[in-house]
Amino acid sequence: MILDVDMGNTRLKWRLRDQGTVVAQGFVAIEDPLDLLADKVQLQRNLISAVLVASVVGERLEQRFLDWSVRYFNLRPEFARSSANCGAVFNGYRDPKTLGVDRWLAINAAFRCVGGACIVVSCGTAVTLDLVAREGRHLGGFIAPGLNLLVDSLASGTRQIKLDKIIPVLDLSPGVSTSDAVYSACAVMLTGLVNNAVQQLCRLEQNNEYELIFTGGDAIKLLPFYPQARLVPDLVLDGLACVLDYPR
Repeated sequence: MILDVDMGNTRLKWRLRDQGTVVAQGFVAIEDPLDLLADKVQLQRNLISAVLVASVVGERLEQRFLDWSVRYFNLRPEFARSSANCGAVFNGYRDPKTLGVDRWLAINAAFRCVGGACIVVSCGTAVTLDLVAREGRHLGGFIAPGLNLLVDSLASGTRQIKLDKIIPVLDLSPGVSTSDAVYSACAVMLTGLVNNAVQQLCRLEQNNEYELIFTGGDAIKLLPFYPQARLVPDLVLDGLACVLDYPR
């Protein structure tokens, strides 16, 4: 049994895989005590043979997780790192190791899923978009503030803007209240990012055949604008198996 872990900016997502089948999954806040994770996997503790990790959180939290894994499972976790290539997928960054490993894993998982040109849209704390050519070559990407960062930056940087706490269903229409106007503007900016990525991929590939792959906690808010897109909630975790190539 394998424990997959995605250490993101705000959440630690985890899942247990046995022979390719997901048997349990969940998340805890990234700064929460790891005893909370231990409680969730206690029944399978002695069955876990490998711990695979994707991390964007830096050395302190990675070391904390490593120490906990060694102590709790007697297993040293394997951390995925970005590389120049993985099979047919080639990293498009000038310095491949500087591509965020979450993006690298998502690119690999998306290409394995699609088998051709695609745009990977990850909607979390940040929104990232990565363009992948039909033969698996990463063409680069975009990084922007996520929905909550956009809203929070405007609310904290102005004196008079007061926003509803609950984000409504996003709409591209002009807002008729301050909150509506802010959320509509965020939707326009984020869909503009996606639409530009589509235009760029079609220009670079010189054809219109591609798939949109959405992932991340806020992906569901943008999906209504892209009914043709595929939602893959665990894309980064799927990428661990692709890149680290453990038997499943």
